[in-house]
Amino acid sequence: MNSTTRPHAIVGWLKPLLAVFAALGVVTLLMAPMMAIKPRDLPIAVANLDAGASTPQGELNVGDQVVAQLTGSNMNGTVKWVTYASQSEVDEALASNEVYAAFVVPADFTASSAAAQQGAGEATPIVITVNQGKNPMISGQLSTAFSSMAAGDLPVVQQVYHPIPAALGLSAMFLPMLFVLMTYVASLLGGVTTRSAFPLRATGRWKTLATQTGIAVLVAIVVGCTATWIVNSITGAGLPFADFAIFLGLACLAVVTIVLGSLNWVGIAGVAVPALILVLGSTTASLAYEALPGFWQNFVYPWNPLRFLGDGVRAIAFQDAGWWNAATGGLLAALAVGLVLMATSVLTPIGRKVAEPKLIAGQDQQ
Repeated sequence: MNSTTRPHAIVGWLKPLLAVFAALGVVTLLMAPMMAIKPRDLPIAVANLDAGASTPQGELNVGDQVVAQLTGSNMNGTVKWVTYASQSEVDEALASNEVYAAFVVPADFTASSAAAQQGAGEATPIVITVNQGKNPMISGQLSTAFSSMAAGDLPVVQQVYHPIPAALGLSAMFLPMLFVLMTYVASLLGGVTTRSAFPLRATGRWKTLATQTGIAVLVAIVVGCTATWIVNSITGAGLPFADFAIFLGLACLAVVTIVLGSLNWVGIAGVAVPALILVLGSTTASLAYEALPGFWQNFVYPWNPLRFLGDGVRAIAFQDAGWWNAATGGLLAALAVGLVLMATSVLTPIGRKVAEPKLIAGQDQQ
């Protein structure tokens, strides 16, 4: 082996190893949050409405004792108790998805408990409400924990807020990820193939951008409608077609514009942007914020479009929301970023050689 071929041979040996390490790194980033699931500081509402009662020993409020014992433990950091003063405040917290559950002591808890001890009726139970639609995985864990509480001495009744459609069953936990993967992968491929068919050239750039945008809108319509139809066909859940089609179409349009803008700017290297969004953000679509590792909470969750896509899917499927919900604004922000990338890509130096995505063998490089 001469000195000329030796470096090439070394590179040939290194390429497979580098590819293996890259693959292991990608899988690690994808799975690390799931393998380190440990919910922390889950917000749970607690309200003591107990008016207390007069006894020969003085004023007594059993509700205060129950709440003090309850809030005295945070279950090893899993729970963060949030105190509310009224039932209406608790209802508002549940409706706005601020809490995963609510623990409410009724107004006559002390009086009814005292009467029950004397054989006059039963104590009015403490009402535990689990916000099932906020996150099916977390709500299942909380329901199990509260069931053990109901088996104790306290009179407890458990109810569900935002119940998950019965037709979904256990598949409800995987519904957001199913929608996310279908929408994102289809959008990514749509953006890459559109850029390959209509690349920016030295002239006619605004016309090319108009063509790319028109195709992006068409792809968004097709993806939104098709993904909704497929999931409804698989699950039989009867999810609202129009709301899902519009919301998923908006998410698709945001992703396609980001892909097109990135590729227009730096060529095939621009695929790194949507790839990074997928690798880092896929778990933010399905896992609760409180269950994510610190890095994902602080540096991925706030901006990743997949988080908004997952939140929106849960809002429509489980929380009776329409396509315009708390997550829609995040997707509109992502769409704005994509459109800015596309519009400013006309400023790339005309004489600069930009690598094109090669989907057809022998295609000339631009």
